[in-house]
Amino acid sequence: MKKIVSLLLLVLTVTLFETDIIKASGSSIEPSREIIYLEGGYYLETSIEDVPVYNTISPQSTNTITKTKTAKYKYKSGTVLWTFSITGTFSYDGTTSQCNVCFHSASAPAKTWRIKSVSSYKSGNSATATAIATHSNGSQSQDIVKHLTIQCSSTGVVS
Repeated sequence: MKKIVSLLLLVLTVTLFETDIIKASGSSIEPSREIIYLEGGYYLETSIEDVPVYNTISPQSTNTITKTKTAKYKYKSGTVLWTFSITGTFSYDGTTSQCNVCFHSASAPAKTWRIKSVSSYKSGNSATATAIATHSNGSQSQDIVKHLTIQCSSTGVVS
């Protein structure tokens, strides 16, 4: 009888643990995606994702949100040529919103592409990153300039 009770408790514990994992992983919404088709078989795929904020000094305000918007410059085969992103932390109160801090990142995994420069700035309720990537093909090279803006509404909706 003890073995059955122990086994039942073990199954119940595992089931509850798996339910928590499903809830935790299922709570994240599919990131919003947008695809912009460009000339020459290229396209730009953008997405917005939540950024977990771990703040041990003071509790995270319920009216603060941090999101990352990423742009992937791809070829028609789906190969990622280069990518850059802007992350913004916003505060909002139902009437206004403000970008408190922003930062950027960029990489070029394709052999013939490199990141020439990337910069970002914040203004009001938005943050913008500008990236310049260089495509080298033998003796020729071409710079591609792209901008990426993330903004927050007064109700905390990030786009």
